[in-house]
Amino acid sequence: MWCAMALLPLLPLLNGRGDSAAGPEKGEFERRVMRASLSLLDQGTWLADLRIPGAEGENLVVVEPAFAWRDGQRWRVVTSAAGIVDTDGETHSQVEIREAWGGVTAGDFDFSAGRRILRWSTGYAFTPTGVLDPPRNPTDPEDRLSLTEGRNMVAVDWVNGGSALTAAWAGNITALRYNTMVDGFDTALIYAHEDGQPNLAGFNFTRVLGDAFEVHGELAHRNGMAALAGGKYAMRSGVTFISEFYSPEAPRQGQYFFANCGKARLRELPGWKEWDVSASVVANLTDGSRMFFGDVARRIGDKVSLTGHAEAPRGKAWRSEFGMVPYAALVSIGIRYQL
Repeated sequence: MWCAMALLPLLPLLNGRGDSAAGPEKGEFERRVMRASLSLLDQGTWLADLRIPGAEGENLVVVEPAFAWRDGQRWRVVTSAAGIVDTDGETHSQVEIREAWGGVTAGDFDFSAGRRILRWSTGYAFTPTGVLDPPRNPTDPEDRLSLTEGRNMVAVDWVNGGSALTAAWAGNITALRYNTMVDGFDTALIYAHEDGQPNLAGFNFTRVLGDAFEVHGELAHRNGMAALAGGKYAMRSGVTFISEFYSPEAPRQGQYFFANCGKARLRELPGWKEWDVSASVVANLTDGSRMFFGDVARRIGDKVSLTGHAEAPRGKAWRSEFGMVPYAALVSIGIRYQL
C-alpha cells in the first residue's frame, strides 16, 4: 500500500503557481490567476465474505493533477486528470481526463467548450434533473476518490441580473436550463432532447430557512415522473444532517431513502480537531435492502491525510438490490498527499 510514498520527495517540484521568475507588473498579477495542484492517494481495500470468484483485496494508487488559469473576468482554462493504477492480483492502469475546457466572457454571455463537469441537480445522492450531471452513486455521493468525469460539450450562458439561461450541446443531448430566484426559492427549469429518447422536462428548487435549515426538491418527466425531496440541517456545533427521499420514473424498481450525519473538525473533543467523520445509509424501501457506509479522515499537517471508508450491505441475498452486493463488508484505508 505504501508504494506511492516513494514519489513524495518529487512532489514539491510540482508545486509551482505559474508565476514567472521575471515577473509581470503588479496589475498583471491581479488580472491573471494561475493555479496548479496535485493529489496522490494510495489506498488498500479488503472484502469480507466474498461470494463470487475474485480477489479479496486490492491496492489503488490515484494521481490527480489539476490546473486552472484565468485572465481577468474574460478568459479561463480548466483541466484535471486522474492516473489510476489498480492491483487486484493483476495490475491495471489507465488515465482519465476529468475536465479539459476553456471559456470566454463577452458582455452578458459566457461561452465554453470541452470536457466539463456540470451540476444542474440540487440532489445530494440522487439527480433526477441532472441530465448533464455525471452519474451519481448514492453510496458515494461526494465522489471521495475524485474520479468523476465530465461530458464533452459546448455551452452558452446568458446572465441578466438575478436570472441565467444556459444552452448546452453534449453529443446527442441538447439541454436548456433557466435559473432564477422566486420569493427566496432558487429555482431552475430544465428541458433536454436526447436522440432516441423521449424529451425530459424538469424543475428543481433550493430554499434556505433561517440559519440552519435547507430544503430542496426536484421533479422530472421522461418515461414517467421522477421526484426527489430532501433537506439539510446544520447544528451550531457543526454537525450536519442530510436526508432525501427519491422515487424514480419506474417506482417498481424501488423507492429510496438516504440519510447522512457528519462533522468536519471535531473541535469540541481535545485532540480530535483534525478529524472528519461521516456516517450514511441508503435504503431501497421497496425490497427492504440497504447499504450502510461511513468515512473518516485525519489530517496530518497541511498536506497529508489518512482516510478510512467502510461499507456493509444488508438485504435478501440475490433477491434485493443491496443483497446482491457480493460481499458482507468492505474496508478501505488510504493516505493522501496534496499540494
